[in-house]
Amino acid sequence: MRYDIVIIGGGPGGYTCAIRCGQLGLRTALVERAELGGVCLNWGCIPTKALYAATKLLHQASTAKDMGISFETPKVDLAELAAWKAGVVAKLTGGIGQLLEKNGVDVIQAEGRLTGGGSITLSTGDAFEADRIVLATGSRSVELPPFPFASEPIWSSDDALALREVPNHLIIIGGGVIGLELATIYARLGSRVTVVELLPEILATIDLDRRTTSTLKRALKTQGIDLRLGTRAESWEEDGGIVRLHLADGDPIEGDRILVAVGRRPNVEDLGLDDAGVELDPCGCIAVNEHLETSASGVFAIGDVVPGPMLAHKAAADAVFLADRFGDLDAEPADPSLIPQAIFTDPEISSVGISEAGAKDLGEPILVGRFAYAGLGKALGMRESEGFFQVIAREADHRLLGVQIIGAEAADLIGEAAVALQQGLTLEAITESVHAHPTLPEGLKEAAENALGRAIHTVNR
Repeated sequence: MRYDIVIIGGGPGGYTCAIRCGQLGLRTALVERAELGGVCLNWGCIPTKALYAATKLLHQASTAKDMGISFETPKVDLAELAAWKAGVVAKLTGGIGQLLEKNGVDVIQAEGRLTGGGSITLSTGDAFEADRIVLATGSRSVELPPFPFASEPIWSSDDALALREVPNHLIIIGGGVIGLELATIYARLGSRVTVVELLPEILATIDLDRRTTSTLKRALKTQGIDLRLGTRAESWEEDGGIVRLHLADGDPIEGDRILVAVGRRPNVEDLGLDDAGVELDPCGCIAVNEHLETSASGVFAIGDVVPGPMLAHKAAADAVFLADRFGDLDAEPADPSLIPQAIFTDPEISSVGISEAGAKDLGEPILVGRFAYAGLGKALGMRESEGFFQVIAREADHRLLGVQIIGAEAADLIGEAAVALQQGLTLEAITESVHAHPTLPEGLKEAAENALGRAIHTVNR
């Protein structure tokens, strides 16, 4: 059997590419060895954010007395919570399956392997050919040799999201996005949480300004999350049900479970890359050019297996660009510097473009404006006064260079900023657009006005 397009991997990159190819009338097959939706939908983005929303209710209930509203102490039924989370996932995966079917995509439940020359063999023993092959096999949690996931006390992020138990004391190795998001969830569920990070700062691989990370660290401390920065985790032992984490320096930390969340690595094994002539880069990602072409003719790669941020929306953007090119449409790849980032800690963090520090490194004058959540009536009414909006623009033409938001619903609020940067808009484009009152997006407008020295509701810089 021959297809126009065969995609290996059914995550956000793979299924998006398949649907778009189907829309363009290309005969398309999607090969997925597990569940449609990949890690993001089944074991990552969606279950994490569902639990983030669910556990936020616990915090809100515990502090509602500040508004004169009292509740009985909330009780968490882990089995029911896990079932609800699974229902959210199942609804989305079912929807993806229907969309693939409606767009004429053949979904094949199997593992796929390249055999060269546009040929693919399946774990079922079948084989077929394709004019173009797209590798979208995603990534998996990095496993540290001293902390094997096969050991019961050692958790991966998948284990943490399974909600089998709420440890009295959860020790998390890794102060990046995944570690801190899960720290937030488990602290709300009642765990004492300690985060051990090798580097001297949390979220160190993300272009955030110190003001932003300092605000988050204060908030995490208020939530009872203990941050041990610049600390190396070396080994562990279990003694009488107690798990003891040994550090390079200092006394060991005793807890119930150790969650290893030190990043992700691309799934590039057992794909037949050598047979097909597909090369990897020094970091172990599939090497691609600006058109997402690999070193093998007719083989392309998208998402977590290629260099760049491992984000579902980045994979989807890659997918649409690639599919449009397959359909002979004019298409431009997404600019990596304009892909927004959202982090579901409490408070949330979002960003797009470059930080203030990054802008200063450009060597030209910049304008910086900020506005605190505490100055927004909507935020005060929500009891969400922690955080701020920050905008950075070029002084010469006022064109936006970057935006950072830390505070309630920051992940949703970054959308306006992402459009503004994508379209090359100026500070004036934000300030001259009337924003509804009282709302949180007013904070972006106020920050832009502050950068221009004409903010109404804060003292100008």
